Amino acid sequence: MPSIERALSEPVAASDSRLRLHVLDERFEQLRPRLVGICRSVAGDAAEDAVHDAYLLARRSIDQLRDLEALDGWLTTIALRQCISGHRRARRLRDRLADLLPRSSSAMPDVGLRQLVEELPIRSRAVLVLHHGHGYSLIEVADILGLTHTNVRSIAARSRRRLMDQAREAEDA
Repeated sequence: MPSIERALSEPVAASDSRLRLHVLDERFEQLRPRLVGICRSVAGDAAEDAVHDAYLLARRSIDQLRDLEALDGWLTTIALRQCISGHRRARRLRDRLADLLPRSSSAMPDVGLRQLVEELPIRSRAVLVLHHGHGYSLIEVADILGLTHTNVRSIAARSRRRLMDQAREAEDA
């Protein structure tokens, strides 16, 4: 098999699926720890599953990727979307099961920053984690999440304000 560097430097015919899969496999192995880190920040314990599902989806969809040089961003986007989808599925399940679970009113919530971030809506959490936790610019975050730069900037500002308000409330309590 040709090296990944050569495959990225030469145009790859759309019909050369085996080469595309080889490049995907090689690059995914290099990128996997970073993807797990990003997904863990967004999805917690479900990160490994999200990354694995993203890999399987990428293998099925590799022919849709026109430029193999965009592979890193493409894989990151797929992994984040898997996190968001998994979070939505879990939230729907929790909402349906909420009435069946006993409620404990005596437990005092831990108000650490991590918990406050985890309580944010998934899109807000993804924006903050990618921007502040992993150093992506707001423009890059917008591209990864498929949002406009203005929308991402607004989400980030609202989320930071919400975190500050919640932290102040926790300190006052």
